[in-house]
Amino acid sequence: MMIDDVLTDVQKTSQNSESTETVPSYIESLPGEPTDEQIVELAEVCEYKTAISALLNDSEDLASLDRYKNAVKQLLLPMQAECPAEQI
Repeated sequence: MMIDDVLTDVQKTSQNSESTETVPSYIESLPGEPTDEQIVELAEVCEYKTAISALLNDSEDLASLDRYKNAVKQLLLPMQAECPAEQI
């Protein structure tokens, strides 16, 4: 499942203290060993979960694709997600 993959990636990122990249603030807010429930409750993960569910279950229109794109950016690249929308 995709949510399980996201949970695993977030857990790995939160455990990697030797990374030279900036750690997103939502990951820094997690305890040292976060539970799945704590990860799923994060706003960024909730938005991703909602966006991917809508994309897969409802329709593949431009609005749902844009919401999914923004949710992924916010989850993986939070600094870039704050920039103005780019033209496709």
